[in-house]
Amino acid sequence: MSRRNTSRGVTRGQHRVPLARIENEVHGLVTFSKRRTILFKKASEMSTLCGTEIAMVVFSPSGKPFTFSNADMNTVLTKYFGEIPTTEANIAEPIIRAHQEAKMRAMTSQINILEAQIDEEMLVNRALREAKKGRPSNSDLQLPELQPMKHRMETLRDQVMEKLNMFSIMKAQSQAMETRFGANDGAGPSGV
Repeated sequence: MSRRNTSRGVTRGQHRVPLARIENEVHGLVTFSKRRTILFKKASEMSTLCGTEIAMVVFSPSGKPFTFSNADMNTVLTKYFGEIPTTEANIAEPIIRAHQEAKMRAMTSQINILEAQIDEEMLVNRALREAKKGRPSNSDLQLPELQPMKHRMETLRDQVMEKLNMFSIMKAQSQAMETRFGANDGAGPSGV
């Protein structure tokens, strides 16, 4: 017997989201981040339940690689591709190369964005200098005029700090990836 109360509003509950590319870039990145975490969690569960060895590389929409492996990545790749007569470092070499290329694409994109922002700021600076010619100095301004300036400067400071934090996180992740894959920077047997 159903205990559904028809006098109350009936909600749809969970519903299927149509599978189509998310055009809004921000929404796409958020969805990627959430689903990547779920995908890695499901892979971990499958590994635990079934005793499987799993290695995954997922590239974000911006080209940044994310990896998951419940065992040593080289061991899993060796099982899949077969034994390679050369050193084990060669197994991870294509992955490292792909990671470096993705990192370069992301950095090039970031550089282009920053250059555009610099050009925009230079135009704003030039306009401000022109506007300043007929304006009193900052020491002559009253409190109501100074408060919006302070707010804009704090916003700018926050944006700069956010960019610096993003670059340090990218650098730390890059170093972690190189450590995890055993990047040898051209030294050793595989760097010949």
